[in-house]
Amino acid sequence: MSVNNHSYEEQTRRLLAEAQSELKAEEGEMDLVRDRISTLVQEVKAYETALQGYLRRKGKDITTELDWVNLLRNQETHKKRLEAIAKEKGGRIRVSEATDILYTKGFIKSKKRSTAYAMVQSYLADMAEAGDFQKVAPGEYEFIGAQQKFT
Repeated sequence: MSVNNHSYEEQTRRLLAEAQSELKAEEGEMDLVRDRISTLVQEVKAYETALQGYLRRKGKDITTELDWVNLLRNQETHKKRLEAIAKEKGGRIRVSEATDILYTKGFIKSKKRSTAYAMVQSYLADMAEAGDFQKVAPGEYEFIGAQQKFT
């Protein structure tokens, strides 16, 4: 035997309507946030293009420096950082360039840049022996994981 409880049914319908209303409001806000993100992405691209055009006309170096600190902060070891740098540079990494990034951004605490250079060179040589990198020129390595394999 079932008992009809109209107040339970009414309360449940009211809660359902409130939840549906709140869901629609949140979805509307989410659409607004997506639109704002899209607008900001377009603005960033437009400002970068405008800045590059201005710098080109003035004859200055065109640099839109990547935020290396944020990119490399989450990497636990120097070897992981070197892999991240190589990936950002299209799979190739130069010892001097990697040293500049790691030394100037404070990831290598050495007092001398030459010591930092030797460290990076040693890491890349070890990683080349391990098969992570391939030496393609003096002081230049290619990340094996970035290469396309045709098998």
